[in-house]
Amino acid sequence: MTEIAAPPAILPKRRSSPERVSARQFLASSLFKTIDLRETGRLLRRRIKIISRMMILCAALGLVLALMIPAQYRAEVTLLMDQRQSRILDIGAGLAAAISGDNAALRSEIDIITSRAVLDRVIKRLNLLDDPEFNAQGGAWKQWLNPLRLFGKDQISDEEARERETVAVVRALQERLSVSSTPRSLSLYLTFRSRDARKAALIANTIADEYLVDQLEAKYEVTARANSWLSERLANLREQVQITERAVEDFRQKANLVQIDGGTIAAGQIQGINTQLITARAATSQAEARLRSAQAMLKAGNSIEGVADVLAAPLIQKLREQEAEVRRRESELATRYGERHPMMINIRAERESLQRKIAEEMQKILKSLEGEVAVARAKEQQLRHDLSQLEVRAGTELKDTVQLRQLQREADANRTLYENFLGRFKQTSEQQELQLPDTRIIARADVPLRPFFPQTWLFVALGALLGGGLGVLMTYLIEYFDRGFRTAPQLEEAIGIPVIGQVPSLKRITEKTPEDYVVSKPLSAFSEALRTVRTAIHFSNVDRPPRSVMVTSSAPSEGKTTFCFSLARSLAIAGNKILLIDADLRRPRLARILKIRADRRDLTTILTGESKVEDVLRTDPTTPNLSVIPAFGRSPNAQDLLGSNQMKNLMEELSKNYDLIIVDTPPILAVSDAAMVARVVDTSLFIVKWADTSRDTVTQALKQLQSFGSRIAGAVLNQVNLKEVASYGDGYYSHSYHAYYTD
Repeated sequence: MTEIAAPPAILPKRRSSPERVSARQFLASSLFKTIDLRETGRLLRRRIKIISRMMILCAALGLVLALMIPAQYRAEVTLLMDQRQSRILDIGAGLAAAISGDNAALRSEIDIITSRAVLDRVIKRLNLLDDPEFNAQGGAWKQWLNPLRLFGKDQISDEEARERETVAVVRALQERLSVSSTPRSLSLYLTFRSRDARKAALIANTIADEYLVDQLEAKYEVTARANSWLSERLANLREQVQITERAVEDFRQKANLVQIDGGTIAAGQIQGINTQLITARAATSQAEARLRSAQAMLKAGNSIEGVADVLAAPLIQKLREQEAEVRRRESELATRYGERHPMMINIRAERESLQRKIAEEMQKILKSLEGEVAVARAKEQQLRHDLSQLEVRAGTELKDTVQLRQLQREADANRTLYENFLGRFKQTSEQQELQLPDTRIIARADVPLRPFFPQTWLFVALGALLGGGLGVLMTYLIEYFDRGFRTAPQLEEAIGIPVIGQVPSLKRITEKTPEDYVVSKPLSAFSEALRTVRTAIHFSNVDRPPRSVMVTSSAPSEGKTTFCFSLARSLAIAGNKILLIDADLRRPRLARILKIRADRRDLTTILTGESKVEDVLRTDPTTPNLSVIPAFGRSPNAQDLLGSNQMKNLMEELSKNYDLIIVDTPPILAVSDAAMVARVVDTSLFIVKWADTSRDTVTQALKQLQSFGSRIAGAVLNQVNLKEVASYGDGYYSHSYHAYYTD
């Protein structure tokens, strides 16, 4: 009997114990369990239209909001605290500020700029009391219009009213004025805001000018006292420097310390040994990691083919190429000869020989890794021994070196302090009579050409960003409420059985029916998917390949009957003798598809003994190797007939005459007919309609089918949208494979 030939397929690993998960558990495990950047990218690409529309909508709202908000202009003056000229005689503050740029000094200057003393000058100079932008009270004329004044109430003097207005204007200026600084800089940035661009620049420049005037008025002279104190201090420091430097030289000669690049000879050797030891440790860790990786793979029962050393081995690569060539030849011979043909036996023996050679080479590489680890550990141990000897030698020198360094630091500190005071003394001597402000203007404010707020592009960008976030949120919500299965890993994780095939949808490819398309396009992706399913069925039990398979689904309209008919025709075209049985005795469809006249000779009459098998068998006119046993009417006792001994005997008798028997059954959730048929067939297929059948429905249906002890070869995703499934990262039908198909 001819064995069904089909191309080899990589089958998913079967699970020993199926997991039952709810919709909430499935979401937690598949969507939020781990953050998969590639899956996130595919999700965003699938819903790019929603995200882009939300971004455009929110960006438009941001533009409208930016056009409605009143414009604000900002002018900026840059001031520099020139510490080379300021406080040069103040040793407690000026010296520290000159060296480190004291933040406290900058904060003090900011307080002066924003103080009322400076702002009062600005108000008087620019007459801001009469400016309605800053004087909300409206000036003195408002007092005369106050109705309480007519009754003798709210009587205040003009000076008090003027003072109140001044306080209000000062507060208004302080609210619009900001002074800031940057770290590690002595610059101050004076910024003023106003609704008028020219007014903003004018007030900012006026505040800077009045601040400089205030500094000049507050400057005081202490240069002479500081110069006298520095002179006395320098004499004491000079004497201390001489004493400490002499002590350093005396101790070095007494201890006989020879230093190279700031350290002793032993210290330099220890540093070199440490460097070598670090390198040796890294080499040991790397060798051990490679060895542990290979050993972990072997311990887990896996092959070490994925180890980098194995992948890089030229001999293994050459053997892999030979194995690939043998597999290609085996595939070519499989299309022409049976499994027991001498050429097939020879080619399999050649492939097994190559696999044994590859395994032997991998064991050699593993032994090589163990040798590298041993050598690396020995080298590291020798370096540790050399290091311990040097550390004993350097111990004695270390004590003397520590004391020498302490003396040297003391001498260096005294010399540094002396040099600083000497420089300060020369500086104060040269600038004793110089009087300059502490701060100078390095950039005056220009009239701003455009408002700083609102910035239209920023509102549009923030709107687009917010819209993108809302779009992403909507995308995840849509993905959450999508209860259909769209990828094989989703289905496998939910039901716990392997997905042995994904049959593409033909709605956008052809107007032909699937069963006709598989005849006209035997090398199409659709036909290849059917052959992959047959291969998976065949290898589901290598010792006893199934001769009969039942096909069922969760609910109606999942394409179960069409799949059965297409699979049967595909296998019959390949030269296999196939029998297709319509066991849906309640809603039969095969007779209508094949346009078989209802003559009451069907599966029901065979099971009741009214007809013989040869009287009921029909031959598909398109594929002569395909025989069909149809069903016509609605049988009231379908379960009894399908579960009877006559059905069991019929399947045993027919299995002797056909390479494969395909039995089309009703949905398992609708009726339990499929459970009756599952007892008399070798294995079963579970059809799930892509992106349509809900996850809860599939889980419940599979649970019911398994409760009857049915043998399930796997699940099949039916009517898969090839273009959309690619966006889910499922490489089952990649665009790179199209060259192999003739759709």
